[in-house]
Amino acid sequence: MAGIDVSIDELEEYTSKLIRVPLGGMFRFRCTRCGRCCSGGPNVVLTIFDVVRMARFLRVSWRNFLRGYVKIVVADVYPFMLLRGDERNRCFFLAEKHDGTKLCVIYPARPMRCRLYPILVEDFSVKHVFVDPKSPGVGQGRLRPLPRRLIEQYVWERKEHYQRLHKLIVNEGLPPLRALYRALEDAWAEAEKGAQWADLDWLESLGSV
Repeated sequence: MAGIDVSIDELEEYTSKLIRVPLGGMFRFRCTRCGRCCSGGPNVVLTIFDVVRMARFLRVSWRNFLRGYVKIVVADVYPFMLLRGDERNRCFFLAEKHDGTKLCVIYPARPMRCRLYPILVEDFSVKHVFVDPKSPGVGQGRLRPLPRRLIEQYVWERKEHYQRLHKLIVNEGLPPLRALYRALEDAWAEAEKGAQWADLDWLESLGSV
């Protein structure tokens, strides 16, 4: 729901319908390739790690990636990056085959929120997650365990993202956008030096939904 303009009542109604699953629990889901999760944007909040992986996959700089695909919102002193949609509010990276099957053109480097959906990680405790019943694939397919390693990696990336921004903004006093750009520059340099989080094959080995 991040990035969507909703009232408190609408948000409470939405969250009340989420299915809570303990981290060691099981869930049932099979992607129907309907494209609905890619058609309600901008509702995907990106971390610096998401941006660097996607930009490198597309072979563009992180600055050009921001210009073309990201909406930045500054709330108080913290910048948030949202994946933009097209004129129909569909993700720019959503494509469709002749038979109507939907696909993601950056699938190997898709954002972590997309990689985990319909699993939603709402806090840093990692004691439980939520499954979004609005997804048509929920309840279909075989019963299987949650991708724990992937969830833990996402939690680490979110924590690290916000900790780096906090240090630059609060401790060092940088303006929000300058702090975001510095964090992206640092993450890009880490990826160039072979940071594990930037390795798409390693990320895939952590499991999938």
